[in-house]
Amino acid sequence: MPWARFTKTFDFDFRPERAVCIEIRPSHTPQEFPGRVIDAAVKAGAAERVESPKPEQKRAYKRAKRAG
Repeated sequence: MPWARFTKTFDFDFRPERAVCIEIRPSHTPQEFPGRVIDAAVKAGAAERVESPKPEQKRAYKRAKRAG
């Protein structure tokens, strides 16, 4: 899955495939989401793509989410 750094709050609606919406809050830490979510956020100007982190960086980002 691609990674992006969100600069604004972004709402994504998965309909019609699923009746689910998500709100992504801005963060300096890169976040991982499905490609179509990242594409829509970049198109809306709410995010900028970043390179996928190395495995050890990925683990650190995910640990920080749980801790904070």
